[in-house]
Amino acid sequence: MTVGSLATVSLDPPLVTFFAMKESRSFAALRSLDRICINVLDEDHADVCFAFASSSGPKFAVGDWDMDRGDAPVLRTAAVAMHCGIGPVYEAGDHYGLMARLTDLRTTDTRPMVFYRGLISRLHPTTGRHAKTNRLDWWAH
Repeated sequence: MTVGSLATVSLDPPLVTFFAMKESRSFAALRSLDRICINVLDEDHADVCFAFASSSGPKFAVGDWDMDRGDAPVLRTAAVAMHCGIGPVYEAGDHYGLMARLTDLRTTDTRPMVFYRGLISRLHPTTGRHAKTNRLDWWAH
């Protein structure tokens, strides 16, 4: 499924959360899993974004996927790949929230996708690529 926002919850333990509409069939399927990989798309992944946002059609036919890891599919070219254990699910109005505990993290130097006002956009070119000082490795164990 495509998720519009992901939030960090805690550093110790490393927790993230995201939300989905209560009627989402993809989210219902995620709830039955023990592990997932949250793939943060880069700015060139519009085709992957829209494939997974659709309620029909083959999802994994778009993108370069590693399906052999055993715990969850990983988009090889994702800006960030977060391997997580599934945590509690909670109600949030017409959505469900899912808490996930990070167990492994892989980052690249690509720019993340930005979705703003209904459009996929790019970061301003003067912001540069992923700054080495903007470290995400504190998540990894």
